[in-house]
Amino acid sequence: MKETEQTRERELELLEPVLGRRAAENLLARFTLLQILQTDENILQKVPFVGPSTTRAIKALPMLFEICCQSENRLGTISSSKDVFDLYRFRVGHEEKEKFIVLALNSRNRIVAEDTAAMGSVNTVHVSPADILKTAIRHSAVSIICLHNHPSQDPTPSPEDRRLTERICRASSLLGIRLLDHMIITLSSYYSFSDSGEL
Repeated sequence: MKETEQTRERELELLEPVLGRRAAENLLARFTLLQILQTDENILQKVPFVGPSTTRAIKALPMLFEICCQSENRLGTISSSKDVFDLYRFRVGHEEKEKFIVLALNSRNRIVAEDTAAMGSVNTVHVSPADILKTAIRHSAVSIICLHNHPSQDPTPSPEDRRLTERICRASSLLGIRLLDHMIITLSSYYSFSDSGEL
């Protein structure tokens, strides 16, 4: 089975229990999952078997997905980049503007605090290492994980993303706080600086 067909099947499995088979199939025949989450309700209601109650359910999907992902990792303990992706893909992956989040972790890699350090535009977010490290200092964190989304749905880091990662790494090491990862998250994929051997 081709990757696009596998993706469509996974998306259908995700949507069918909430929207019903016919509505889910008709929507996925016209839109990607991201487009479904971002498209105006009036446009979606032109699709057969999609009415007001279905579009209300669609608008609630990101929160529902997030709750499901969080219930799988109830303790908020991070053991891999995939754990972070699973926890935050539906929370930030569909956002139309860039959002930069800092996770503060204790010695057991458990999330003790989360902070939105900055909100940006459709293709950039400006944040300083000082803004990022405030959360870690305030919560006596041993380490941090930084993440932000790419509304383009391409998780490839930009030159600015790489420069920022280097600056965060230098600043955090001066304070004795370890930067475990900087991740770029989209709805369906992610990039991990740690997994790529850049940290």
